Amino acid sequence: MLGYDCHAHVYENINETLGSNYHPSRAAPLAEWKSHLNNCQLRGGVLVQPSFLGFDNSQLLQSLHVLGAGYKGVAQLPRTVSLEEMQRLDSVGITGVRWNMIEHRCTLPDLKDPEWIGFLDKLHELHWHLEIHLEEDRLPAIFPTLCKHGVTIVIDHFGLPQHKNPLACEGFRSILEAGQEGRTWIKLSAPYRSPVSSLKSHIDALMAHVGSQRMVWGSDWPWTRHENKHTFQDTYNWLKTWTPDVSDYENIIDHSPRELYRLKQ
Repeated sequence: MLGYDCHAHVYENINETLGSNYHPSRAAPLAEWKSHLNNCQLRGGVLVQPSFLGFDNSQLLQSLHVLGAGYKGVAQLPRTVSLEEMQRLDSVGITGVRWNMIEHRCTLPDLKDPEWIGFLDKLHELHWHLEIHLEEDRLPAIFPTLCKHGVTIVIDHFGLPQHKNPLACEGFRSILEAGQEGRTWIKLSAPYRSPVSSLKSHIDALMAHVGSQRMVWGSDWPWTRHENKHTFQDTYNWLKTWTPDVSDYENIIDHSPRELYRLKQ
């Protein structure tokens, strides 16, 4: 078995958090995701806290407890979380925090605020990453400051490209530049979440400027808001289409995830 699915959501309970504007059509059982991994001969993966569950990471933590070695998690946490709580989460498999800020759902964080600076300091101390789910044209408002801080950053879903030409957007250009410095990673997942019909030029730009050593792949299962449009096998096959070079494929599916998420073989 080779490789990891670095972006999936698992939940048995679909009671969304107060204020959420999304309600899943069905549960996403752990056993179902595991069967998809086995069918594609993948050895493990990374579970990401779904946004509609907010800061209640209990189902994520339960799944990690059941899964054991070879799996990690990305939580959602308030900026006021204590270092002691983050250390506890680190001990049970959490390696990062996700910020979902798409579609102007929330105000971008004020990175001059001492609480946010303290939050980033704690990420840095624990060697966690910050996963950013944000459209590329809004990224410049926070990305330079995050890069200067030194925290490891994972750009979710290609950076949600909004322009056909990857070099036409300041946000995507900043991803290409930051990717060369070694602390920014890009997640190749969910191309259907971008309004751009084909992301081939974006993938080519990432390969040329960043390299496959700083990319990971995710199925985005069970494709919240985009259910029933494709299969898990489809998403896995997309990666093979995107990476005809075997060494690039192996980096993205296996070597890079083990480094970023501290996954054991």
